[in-house]
Amino acid sequence: MLIDTHIHLNFRDYDNDLDDVIKRSIGSGVKKMICVSSNIADSIKSVKIARKYPGVVFAAVGMHPQCTDPENEDLIDIQLDKLNKIISENSDIVVAIGECGLDFTDVAEGERRRTLEEQEKIFKYQISLAQKYDLPILLHFNKSHDYFLENYNDVKKCKGIFHCYVGGRKRLKDFLEFDGFLFGVNGLLTYDEGLQNVVKEIPLERIAFETDGPFLAPGDYRGSRNEPGYIRIIADKLAELSKVGVDEISGQTTDNVLKIFNI
Repeated sequence: MLIDTHIHLNFRDYDNDLDDVIKRSIGSGVKKMICVSSNIADSIKSVKIARKYPGVVFAAVGMHPQCTDPENEDLIDIQLDKLNKIISENSDIVVAIGECGLDFTDVAEGERRRTLEEQEKIFKYQISLAQKYDLPILLHFNKSHDYFLENYNDVKKCKGIFHCYVGGRKRLKDFLEFDGFLFGVNGLLTYDEGLQNVVKEIPLERIAFETDGPFLAPGDYRGSRNEPGYIRIIADKLAELSKVGVDEISGQTTDNVLKIFNI
């Protein structure tokens, strides 16, 4: 069995054929997937999808550091209160907080930039939720790795995944000190030589697979919509790079995830 620890099934990209996407994924051996959120509307939809596919899809609820829903006029405090309520009312299906973190890059089209003060308020609250509900946290960093390492040592008390780790070699030792965290490896591994070199230095016991679908499709699917079923391609690439059998790769990464997530 393989697990996709980061897939945005709640995005409109999957609205028309979600059943087929999940059937293909199960058929490829990806039998569990965590539907990750970036705002309150996403979080509500993630819970609904998880309830529709029990035992296969699990919900991660949270707020991205940048504003992915600028049409939402609620104050940040109100949104955070709603997030807390979603978790408390759906504790049977919510298995993680996220994605959340810090993002110092330009915003994507259709999003709104948040100030550092806003990002930190949202991030710190979600860290507190992870601690309150004893849930893993899915961490998003973009051009913010050094700031995180300098200011968030207390996150070592948590557990979770460094989503789409691109912190490079020079920071790897510092990130490895966060004992409760796995490193999310996705389709970038199939074509990014820099990441391939970094991943070789991450113990297999610290790796989790993710697609970040609909983005970052691997290999021959690059540029098209990503699907959880493509995790198999990433596993094959890691097996090639590490010179370890793909069955061992699949088993170990699945064990890694099951030690942290209640899925």
